Amino acid sequence: MPVLDPRLAGSDQSLSAAYVAAVLPALLAHYGLDEEDILTRAGLDEHQLKQPDQLLPLVDVLRLFLVILDACGDAGLGFETGKRVKPRSYQVLGYVVLASRDLGQAIDRLVRFESLSGKLGQTRLSHENEQVILRWQCPLTGEPARFLVEAAITGWVAFMRPLLPAGLAPLAVCFRHPVPVEPERYADYFQAPVQFSAAFDGVVLDARLLQQPLNTADPGLAVMMEREARELLADFQGSTNLVSVVRSEIYRLLTEGEPGLEAVAAELGMPSRTLSSRLLSRGVRFQDIVDGLRQRLAELYLQDPALSLTDIALLLGFAESSSFSRAFRRWRSMSPNQWRRGG
Repeated sequence: MPVLDPRLAGSDQSLSAAYVAAVLPALLAHYGLDEEDILTRAGLDEHQLKQPDQLLPLVDVLRLFLVILDACGDAGLGFETGKRVKPRSYQVLGYVVLASRDLGQAIDRLVRFESLSGKLGQTRLSHENEQVILRWQCPLTGEPARFLVEAAITGWVAFMRPLLPAGLAPLAVCFRHPVPVEPERYADYFQAPVQFSAAFDGVVLDARLLQQPLNTADPGLAVMMEREARELLADFQGSTNLVSVVRSEIYRLLTEGEPGLEAVAAELGMPSRTLSSRLLSRGVRFQDIVDGLRQRLAELYLQDPALSLTDIALLLGFAESSSFSRAFRRWRSMSPNQWRRGG
């Protein structure tokens, strides 16, 4: 199973819990996998997926899907994930897109409000002669990027296909990564030419397709949902993103020792009481963020045989390895060495 870069645990990249909760049951059923077992192996609990307004750290999302990949062995896991996207996978973003008058307005809203589904890649639309190109720019590289790209672009097609008359399809679907195993399943699903090792990740559309009315268009609902989307976006940019910012700051301070609330608040330029209050308003305690980050990092570091338990303890800000071992037993009900040997 690929090993994630520990630096990813300290990033502010994230994905909506609603997206994961919406696609996961059908995806696991497709592979014949047990949800409780998969979540346990990934270090997640069902409660985390039942908070649709919450953003999961990207490192947790990738760990979850790497566990699924290890269990199913399907290199096309991202593609299969995207196929199972539905409007509810994106919550408010999905519904504001559904209510749009035509495909052009739907794409415009996707671009403007995509951060409601998480802080990840960026979508860009460009016009070239009689074609339009919808590109997705992924911030990662390597195998995780391939999974994310296939999930995102396949998800676009899965989302929009039921909203348009039968037979309409992209002119081309493009992926920058090389040809995968079973490339025919991609062409069969997209009903369009699929280009691998392409210059960009995205889809090419006939420009006239942007004028195509959506069969779910609802002008009244569109006004209401656009207003709600704008308000949620403002909230995301103001307070929802605070948890990610705090996590990143804790990651930066870890190697200097135990990262305290006061130190992080000072780095963010606010009183510690204010920071604590703002986090609690999001349903999160500061110490929970510290513990969650330490656990994720510990499990990533333990996959590196060159790091001793003492090395890992220092990287996590513990004063001694015994403190780290006690914390790890609390997280995983086993010692770090037991976990390192595979439980």
